[in-house]
Amino acid sequence: MGRRGREIVDLDVKTIIKMLRAAYADEWLAHYNFLHTAQVVTGINAPQVSSMLTARAQEELTHATRLGERILELGGTLPSSWAEIPELANCHPFVLPRNPSDVKGILKAVLAAERCAIGVYQNLLKATLHKDSVTHELAEELLADEVKDEEHTENLLGE
Repeated sequence: MGRRGREIVDLDVKTIIKMLRAAYADEWLAHYNFLHTAQVVTGINAPQVSSMLTARAQEELTHATRLGERILELGGTLPSSWAEIPELANCHPFVLPRNPSDVKGILKAVLAAERCAIGVYQNLLKATLHKDSVTHELAEELLADEVKDEEHTENLLGE
């Protein structure tokens, strides 16, 4: 983003970059957690759960990419190593059940991750409303994805 694009952001750009970097880290953790879980899940419903988690992992990677682009547009930097990712993240890594065939336990971990992401994007929306339209629109789009995924996971759990 050019100088004028940064100038129209009507709040501390460093604050927004910090929030975006945390969301970026969250998406990378979600990507890793979903993909890893897709590979270790076992049991009768494993193929369906694995397929869903693989698709969600790709979605989270797309989110991370979009957030990374916005961070760079605002003049920020991306984490230089994987070790920074958990430190920056708002959301914690999965707590999976010990039994890899405990699909309900796995889905509950997925649901917790989706709900954490919803909170992160809701906070980003509040912070950028009428102050940074580009970041606000990005947060709206990512929030919509996470809300859809939360509902899908709740339906699978029968909630």
